[in-house]
This record gives sequence, structure tokens and C-alpha cells, in this order.
Amino acid sequence: MDLTATLNKKSAKVNKKFVVVGITALLMLVSFWGITSINSDPKLPINALRIAVVKQGDFNVKVDGYGRLRAKHQRLLTSQSQAIVESILLYPGAAVTKESIILTLSDPRLEQEVVNARLELARQHAQFKEQKISHKSQLLERDAQIALLKSDLENAQLRVEAEQKLINKGIVSALDFKRTQLNVRQLTQRLDIEYLRQTQLKEMQLERLKISKDLITQFELNFDTINDRFKRLSVRAGLDGVLQTLPIEIGQSVVPGTLLATVGSIKQLVAELRVQQNQADQIGIGMSATISTFGAKIMAKVLRIDPVVTDGRVIIELDLLGELPANARPDLTVEGQIQVKQINNALYVEQPQDAYSFNSKDIFKLSLDEKSALLTAVEFGTLSGNTIEIINGAQAGEKIIISDMTQWHFAKQVLITE
Repeated sequence: MDLTATLNKKSAKVNKKFVVVGITALLMLVSFWGITSINSDPKLPINALRIAVVKQGDFNVKVDGYGRLRAKHQRLLTSQSQAIVESILLYPGAAVTKESIILTLSDPRLEQEVVNARLELARQHAQFKEQKISHKSQLLERDAQIALLKSDLENAQLRVEAEQKLINKGIVSALDFKRTQLNVRQLTQRLDIEYLRQTQLKEMQLERLKISKDLITQFELNFDTINDRFKRLSVRAGLDGVLQTLPIEIGQSVVPGTLLATVGSIKQLVAELRVQQNQADQIGIGMSATISTFGAKIMAKVLRIDPVVTDGRVIIELDLLGELPANARPDLTVEGQIQVKQINNALYVEQPQDAYSFNSKDIFKLSLDEKSALLTAVEFGTLSGNTIEIINGAQAGEKIIISDMTQWHFAKQVLITE
């Protein structure tokens, strides 16, 4: 039997036993420390905490939002024909008037159509003048015929008067006298017919002139339409404001309906605020609001509530009231508050961390000596900005900790140190 090997085996067993005992003792010590730590109240320095005082009074409920200013009046400029962008005179951001030319287009076919329409209109005017001259000539011929008949009738009537005196003396036969009387009757009938034909001729001429005028009106309308399209090749702003977009380039080919530019008013603006969906239900048309342009504040009122929810937010459109500040312009980022209602004699406090409207939360409330804070269930009501209404669990003048206390979730009380 090897004595040395036996002694080494006994020594190894003894060492293993000591290691197991040491580990067990260490685990017991850690467990005891953890239990002691859990059962003890944590101590927190007061300068590391955010503390708010519960207040009582009229609680103005406001809904906060952010967004941008937008032109109240916008004008989309589109192409009226197939053309090519010949030149660009103004770019986005430029101030424009109604008559400002932003860009020019080129369309040779439209230019030819304008020339043809102008020539056709001139031809119609010439034909109308020629027709009026022809009508005058026809009326003169008719007047001459009437004058001739009237002259013949007068001569016949004079002959009847003369023969009337001579027939009794036997100088003129009765047959000749009757023939003269017949001639007077025939000339009278022919004169009446000529008067009738003259009246009908005038009526026919008026109808023909009316038809010709209507035809000229059609050609004028056709010319005005084509000429208006030609004038639109010089694209004008049509609105006093600012050029907002210009999504085209020189040399680009455009078809009818292509968006050329967007012009927006600069003095008449509206604000588009994005507010949380759960707060948008409180907002109504006509409610008062305040818009901040990070340089000035503007009074406003709710104009429209978008029915579509995007990313959990609703767009509220506000009409700006009064004179706008110098920095107000389209697409300017703004913040705003909408005055929803006022709760009289309410308890309210600065919003604690993770406290939400119409919900309950355990909050650490300071003792009278402010040396400790006890975990208390507080029921919250309406949220307004970073202030929230207290329905139950706290009184006016009491102080609560509004910092994030999730790491001390196991504690029912915390001690506060200087």
C-alpha cells in the first residue's frame, strides 16, 4: 500500500469540503444582505428628485400640438397644352404678384393654331361687312323700284283726274277712262306688293345678319380659347404670395395637366397642428387657440378637424387671427395650444412620470416634515399639456415626487436626505 497516495487523497477531500462550506456561507451572507436591503427604506437626496406641489383653482384644459403654417389660399399651375419648358424666371421662395411670370413654355403647333384662328376670324368679319354692303344695295334697288312705281301711279292718278273732266264733254271715251282707272288700280297693287317685298327683305336681311353675328361669335370664342392657351405659355402666378414648388426643369417636355408650380398666399395663413388621437376627441370647431412661431404668439381658432388618423395623431386646422408676425411664412414649424375647457376649483399638479389621464398610479407623497415619502395611490383626471388633474389621493399644498421611481418599485416608503 502506497502511504503517500493515501495521504494526498485525504487532503483533496478535506479541501473540497472547505470550498463547499465557504460557498454556502457566502450565499447565505448575500441572501441576508439582499433581504436586509429590501426590508430597509432607500435613502434619496432631495436634489436628485423632482418634486411638485398640488395646486387648487381653475384648471384650464389645453391640448398641445406641433405642426406647420400653410397658405390659406393656394393655386396650382398646370400645363394647358403639350409643350417644352423654354425658360424659368423664378424659383421657390420668391415673392410673386398676380402678374409675375414664373416660366415660359414653347408650343409651335399652338402658335400656328393662333394664327389660323385669327385669320379665320378676320375672314368672317370681312364677309359680314360684305354682306351688310350687299344688303344696302338690295334695299336701294327696292327703294328705286318703289319710287318708280309711285311716280307711275301719280301720273296715272293725274290722268284719271284730267279724263274725269273731259269725259262729260265727249273728248275722252268711256273705254279709255276705264283703262286709265284700271292702270291706277294695278299700279296701286304693284306698289303695295313692293312695300311688302321691301319689308320681307329687311326681315330676311336681319335674320342673315344675326346668323352671321352668331357665326362670328363662335369664331371669336374659338380664337379666344386658343389665344388664352397661347398666353398661358407664359405661366403667371395669378396670386399675390410666394412661389412654393417648381417640380420641373428647363427643356422638360410637359403634357396637358402636368403640374408646373404651386403658389400660396403669404399674408393669409392657416396652421396645421398634429395632436394625439386620444386628446383630439375633446376639440371642437371654433375653439380658441394660441400658435407660437418661436418669435411671437398668434391668436387662432379651430377651423377644421381632419377625420383621418395618421401615426396616432389627428391634424387640426386653425385659422390665424389678427396681424401676423414678421417671421410667419408657409411651411414654418410651429407649436400650439388649443383651449378645450375650464374646470373650476380643481386639484392639479405637474404631470408625474408615466402618469396618464383618467388613470390611477402609485405616487410617493412627501410627509409634513419632508423627511420621507410614502407610496400613495393617486387617481388622475384630465391631462393638459404637462399638467394633470387630480381626482383623488392628494390635497392642495401636498408635495409629490414626479421623478421616475421605477427602480424603487419594491419600496413602500423612501427616506429623503439633504
